[in-house]
Amino acid sequence: MAVEKPQLSLLERATLALAILRALGVGLITTFTALFRGKSGSAKYKNHIRLAMQRTFLKNTTVRQQQHAGTDLDVAYPAFAKERGFTPKDVTLPDGTKAYWLGSPSAEKVILWFHGGGYNIPSDPGHLIFVDSLTSSSVSALMLSYTLAPHGTYPRQLQQGVSLLRHALTTLHHSPSTLIIGGDSAGANLTLGVLSHLLHPHPEIEPLTLAPGAALRAAILLAPWASFRHDWPSITTNARKDMVSVRAGDLWAASYLGGRERDAYNEPLSAGDGWWRGLEGVLTECIVTGGGDEILADVIREVGRRLGAVHKSVTVVIAEGEWHDRPTLASMGMGGEQDAAIKSFVKSRV
Repeated sequence: MAVEKPQLSLLERATLALAILRALGVGLITTFTALFRGKSGSAKYKNHIRLAMQRTFLKNTTVRQQQHAGTDLDVAYPAFAKERGFTPKDVTLPDGTKAYWLGSPSAEKVILWFHGGGYNIPSDPGHLIFVDSLTSSSVSALMLSYTLAPHGTYPRQLQQGVSLLRHALTTLHHSPSTLIIGGDSAGANLTLGVLSHLLHPHPEIEPLTLAPGAALRAAILLAPWASFRHDWPSITTNARKDMVSVRAGDLWAASYLGGRERDAYNEPLSAGDGWWRGLEGVLTECIVTGGGDEILADVIREVGRRLGAVHKSVTVVIAEGEWHDRPTLASMGMGGEQDAAIKSFVKSRV
C-alpha cells in the first residue's frame, strides 16, 4: 500500500548525505583493499566493491532515509508499465491494498509475488523486471503492494498476503492448482507465513481453508529471511561477501515486529517440531534458493531441510558466489544461477 515518501529533516538529509559519502569512500578504499581480500571477500573484484558500498549504505541509514531514497511500488509500477508499453492493471483488496498485474490477467496460471526489502524498503527496480521475466502467454503475476513497516507492523503484511490469496481463489476464481505463491527475502518470509496460516490459522486473521486434495501449484522461496538469530555460521563467514549486515537486519526486524514477540508466522525457523506437517496437503511442490555468499546461507539451507523433511517435492539451490537476493537487484546486475533455476522451475511447471 502506498505510503507517503518520508520528508526528511535537515539533520536527516545531512546524515543521509554523509552516509552516501561514506559508502563512496568505502568504495574508493575497497578498490585497493579488495586486491588482498582472499577467501573472506567476494570472488569477483568489482562485485566485492559494489557489495561493500551497498552494505555500508544500509548499515548507516535509517528506515526513513532508506524509504526516502527508494520508490514505492505504487509509483514504480505505472512507470514500469509505461517503459514496457503495456496498460497498467491492478486489483484492489477489500481493505484497499493494491496488487499489480504483470502479464495477462486472463492467463491460465498466476504467480502471487511478495517483494523483499526487509518489510521496510520499497521494492527494487529489479523486482518488477525479475517477476515480469517469469510471465508468459500462460502465466501472469500479481505483485502485492503491502504496507511497509513501520507504517504497518506484524501481522499487517501477513493479513495482506492472505487476502491476496483469498482474492485469487474467490474473486478471480482460480483453483489452487493454478496458483504459485512466492517472494524474495522478506517476501519469502511472508510466503512461509501464508503457508503457515493455511496449516495453522493465525488467531488474528480469518482462516483460509483449501478443499481436500486442492493444493497450491508451487511456492518459490528466494533467499528466505526466515530467522532473526545471529548464531548461524554464515552470518560470520559471509559478513564481507554480502550486501546485507546484521545491523541492517536488526533494524528492519525491530521496525517490522513493532514490539511484538517473535513467533512461527513472522520468524519461520522459530517454529517447533511438527509445524510443517501437512504441507503436502496445501502445496504440490517448492523451490528454495539462496546465494552461497550471503549471510543467510545457513538459514536458507535449514529452510530447505525442514520443508524437505515433510515434503518429498522440495528443490534446494544454493548458488556459490551469489549474494543475497541477487536475481532482483538491478544495481548488482541480476541474473545468475538462482535466476535461471527459478525461471526453469516456473517454465517446467506450466
